[in-house]
Amino acid sequence: MPARELLETRRDGAAIDRLLIRDRSNVHVIPIDDVDFVESQDDYVSIRAAGKNYLKEQTISDLEQQLPAKGFVRIHRRFLLNIARLAKIELSEKESRIAILLDKTQLPISRSGYAKLRAVLDS
Repeated sequence: MPARELLETRRDGAAIDRLLIRDRSNVHVIPIDDVDFVESQDDYVSIRAAGKNYLKEQTISDLEQQLPAKGFVRIHRRFLLNIARLAKIELSEKESRIAILLDKTQLPISRSGYAKLRAVLDS
């Protein structure tokens, strides 16, 4: 899909199916299905996909609105999780949970994030 079509998709409110990430003179095209999780880093997001990290100038809230709601859940103020990458949920401390991904990555889950995750998994 050309970049122009991606921009048009964003304008009409439909979910995107790829991310364009500029890295100096290169542009990486990452299918949404390849994304493991997204981590907020102020006005940037770090996108973990296929064992690599990519940095994109965009807030996590903006990206969250563009991603498919059924595939991604905000499990913490800093993390968006692709639920297809979730292997299990473990208790860590008193009422605290951790998402364990298929590649063994561990991400914290907030209370509200756990409620959102349960709602998506139960549906």
